[in-house]
Amino acid sequence: MTIDRAVTIVVILAAGGFLIAMLLGVQLMRSSKELPYFLMRRSQLLQGWRWVGLAGVLGILAILAQFFGRDAVYIVYPPTPSLTPTATITLTPTVTLTPTITLTPTITPIPAETSTPTLTATPQLPEAISVLIQETVTPNPDAVFSPLQFARQIDRSIQPVSPNDTFTNPVGRLFGAFSYNNLTDGARWSAVWSHEDNSVVCVESEIWDGGTGGYGYTECEPEEWLPGTYEVQIFLGEVWKVSGGFTIEGDPPTPTATPSVPPAD
Repeated sequence: MTIDRAVTIVVILAAGGFLIAMLLGVQLMRSSKELPYFLMRRSQLLQGWRWVGLAGVLGILAILAQFFGRDAVYIVYPPTPSLTPTATITLTPTVTLTPTITLTPTITPIPAETSTPTLTATPQLPEAISVLIQETVTPNPDAVFSPLQFARQIDRSIQPVSPNDTFTNPVGRLFGAFSYNNLTDGARWSAVWSHEDNSVVCVESEIWDGGTGGYGYTECEPEEWLPGTYEVQIFLGEVWKVSGGFTIEGDPPTPTATPSVPPAD
């Protein structure tokens, strides 16, 4: 259950309790006028006022939950926004050789072209998924995802159990858990799992229905996990949001051949 749905349920229950308590209180106060004895009238009138007071408390609770409930929950469980990685240029130091004989150069060569280091390109959504974006709503540009955490299991709160960045074969299913904020239901989100050789091992592309903020995950279970490094890229619409990586060690288990039984003569 997402935070938005939980807050909505609290508002509905409080509003329903307000209506019931108010009706009971008014009914008790009206019926007290028909009682023949003063003490009975006063007792029932006090009961009616108690129900009206309870209705007031529930009404205030419904208003506070509607306008301030989400902000209060986010203060206790703040989603962690993802950081946009900044590409850096690493210069390779050169080794300076000490010449044994100093020669007097006659002509200083001038390089015709100067090589310029290139920056790492922003991840792109596979073309097969880009076609599906047209039938969905436009994502919120302020939507954010937290850094990915990888684990073999997640608990009921969608939290990774013993997260790690290195796994040893046999692995099985892996989960990439994250928190999110400012998302819009109806937009398409995608997760692309790829090996270091640029081969895609898993693709997940769904219509988002998890509400504005909370916790989510993507999962992958290929036929086998080859050793090496893997990268998981999260897209919202066609926009890349966050990437995470992990390493698989050891060769995948070899399938055991089942011997065939020859037919009886």
